[in-house]
Amino acid sequence: MKWRELHEKYAGLLWALHSAWALISGIAVLVLAHNRYGFLRWAVLFIALTWGSTLFLSRFAAKSESRVFQFAQSFVSYLTRVMYQETLFFLIPFYFYSATVRSWNFLYVIALAAFAVLSCFDLLFDRLLREHRWFAVGFFAFVSFSALQFFLPLLLRTHIEYGGYLGAALSFLAALALAPSRDYLRDRRRLAIVIVVFLGVLIGVRLLRPLIPPVPLRLTRITFAGAIDHRTLAMPNSFDRDIPASELRRGRIYAVATIFSPERIPAEIQIRFLHDGEVLRASRVAGFTARPGGFRVWDSVRVPANSASEYRVEVWTAGQLLGERVVRVVR
Repeated sequence: MKWRELHEKYAGLLWALHSAWALISGIAVLVLAHNRYGFLRWAVLFIALTWGSTLFLSRFAAKSESRVFQFAQSFVSYLTRVMYQETLFFLIPFYFYSATVRSWNFLYVIALAAFAVLSCFDLLFDRLLREHRWFAVGFFAFVSFSALQFFLPLLLRTHIEYGGYLGAALSFLAALALAPSRDYLRDRRRLAIVIVVFLGVLIGVRLLRPLIPPVPLRLTRITFAGAIDHRTLAMPNSFDRDIPASELRRGRIYAVATIFSPERIPAEIQIRFLHDGEVLRASRVAGFTARPGGFRVWDSVRVPANSASEYRVEVWTAGQLLGERVVRVVR
């Protein structure tokens, strides 16, 4: 039996096995990337290579009938899929730890995971990238934005909200180069539309911030007490969830949140206390310098004496939810 006949007979099985291997290798990347922030620069490099390879496919290889170019097209297409896959699986754990499970920003983690799994189905994913140019452009914009808004605050030592705007701008401009047509450079009307869309993207980033996990910041812990040393933040007795009413001699619940960052970056933090969905108190927005060893912020709320109840404490930064915990006052 000739090679061509073998290939035609077992092509489906081979592609299925390769997709399974892609999924397994992606899961391996997900596990190995845990807390390895040093690999982030490689993820950004992958994005740059993906942009270059996609631009190559759309501008050069697609216009040539040479066998050499056709081989290069297939090879670069394969590398593009691999780089998308590894980048997505790399990003998932960082977004997962910055997200809050029972909140809107966890949808972003689900989207990352869904696209990561999609990238493992070689035949389907390759067909989508080759035959649907706007899908390829949108997919690239989403992945590059996810990597850049994570990377830029660490690189530039700036607020994560500024990193989000800059990441969105760079992703949009890079994706624009991959668009099916570049007539907007010569047509004023189309150029005006591009500018309006660009401004819409920046406004969208601002309005949709609650849907985006606040990477690279991460809430690691919230502890509660009935008293606190305001200078050292030491607590005579600390509790993770249930706090006895007898501890609330001052009639207040104190909460101390510990926040982690892999590098020193500025951050603005606010703590909110809620009861039955109503905000009882929102602290002032305080500026801090996040650092690898973590930093702590605190606030308190007055509660009725001798009452057993449940309160939710939320920690926010620049319109993004860092995390939440529930504390119960028990008798």
